[in-house]
Amino acid sequence: MNIKVSVIVPVYNRAHLIRRCLDSVMGQTRKPSELIVVDNGSTDSTREEVTRWIDENRGYGIKMKLTEEPERGACNARQKGLKEAEGDLVIFFDSDDEMRPRLIECSLERFKEKPETDIVCWPCRIKLLDGSHKIPPFLPNKALEGHLIHALLRPQGYMVKRDFLEKAGGWGKKVEVWNDFELGLRLLLNNPKIEGIDEILADIYSQKDSITGENFTSREGIWEKTIGEMERENHLGNHKKKKKIDGMLNYRRAILAAHYAREGNESGAKKLIKRAKEGKSLKERIVLDFSYHYTRKGLRGAWRLVRHFF
Repeated sequence: MNIKVSVIVPVYNRAHLIRRCLDSVMGQTRKPSELIVVDNGSTDSTREEVTRWIDENRGYGIKMKLTEEPERGACNARQKGLKEAEGDLVIFFDSDDEMRPRLIECSLERFKEKPETDIVCWPCRIKLLDGSHKIPPFLPNKALEGHLIHALLRPQGYMVKRDFLEKAGGWGKKVEVWNDFELGLRLLLNNPKIEGIDEILADIYSQKDSITGENFTSREGIWEKTIGEMERENHLGNHKKKKKIDGMLNYRRAILAAHYAREGNESGAKKLIKRAKEGKSLKERIVLDFSYHYTRKGLRGAWRLVRHFF
């Protein structure tokens, strides 16, 4: 059975980094059928660098294309790539980052072993701005917790059936930040069959000029809009996990408020933690307050202490 895999790489002003990403795609032990690079209005020499790379790497049986999406935003670029993709399976990979050689081979094998699977995911190693590394908890068997708390479905961390992704709406929602966080919830609300691979298959490199940047306050109000949109989506369907999802989204509000406070944005922190606790029971308010103050002190891992209350 010939299953086609499309790799989609959105890129914006990454002339100095894009080759590392593309070389890692070409270095796969099992090559993809298709590689689509979507330039999102770069003002540096990114397009020229990608064009040179494609010219240098023709002849390996991979259909390669550089296309363009002038409307800025990662969602727009990824959705453009999805519309042009021909693969049965798709992976969206950020231009900053690097695939490990067995990524496509391992994930494709899992899809072949279990054809009913909708999503195959794997852990990622993240290099932080200070040079340290972290590997987020990997919980494919607890997908809601794994994603809403630990970003299980980050673009570098999963391959998905194209028709399942399209059924969930793809990257069509115009959220400015945390768009992978928002899409991941929509995917999970469609009850996917998920398989996990217990092998680190991608390396993520934090960048100062990423959409997250070095602080949260500079985008105050925009993060909150994404959480609000996810709450709305949570309440559209008729399912039994609404309360649990709401609890985890309010936990995210509490943690975001703590980051505001650590950045000196006291007014933003007070407003957001108040919003997180609105209409909640006394127990829930205590848990959210604890999470906020614990994280505000610079301590990590509040979720490990409060997860059983959600």
